[in-house]
Amino acid sequence: MTAATPTVRRAPGPIVARVAVWVVFAVLFAYMTVQSVGNLVTVSQSVRAFNEFLGTTSGGDTLARSTPWVWLVLDIAIAPIAFAVALWVSRRARLAVTVGIFVLAFAAAGALWLDLQLFVPRLLDF
Repeated sequence: MTAATPTVRRAPGPIVARVAVWVVFAVLFAYMTVQSVGNLVTVSQSVRAFNEFLGTTSGGDTLARSTPWVWLVLDIAIAPIAFAVALWVSRRARLAVTVGIFVLAFAAAGALWLDLQLFVPRLLDF
């Protein structure tokens, strides 16, 4: 660095604002993840109770259902993956672009999440 080269410093305002955006969307994605874990617990308990009930009836074993683990785990993984991708994509973007990327990631993750929330009970069809 020569004496003629000025030192460029970033203003603290945009960094604080970007961190605020990250925190707000981290909370939203965490809520989505907690809801997915609750869905996993509820569905697995329902399947287990249904299969236990069928075990007490004569010939009910043929109607037993298996827990759709792949779909339930995918439902849990959607939000953290979407947050990580949005964070990686927006790591050097301006504030407005960062907000746009996170809104888009949240909308896409929400659409997939809701589809799986509605799809898994249809698989079981009690």
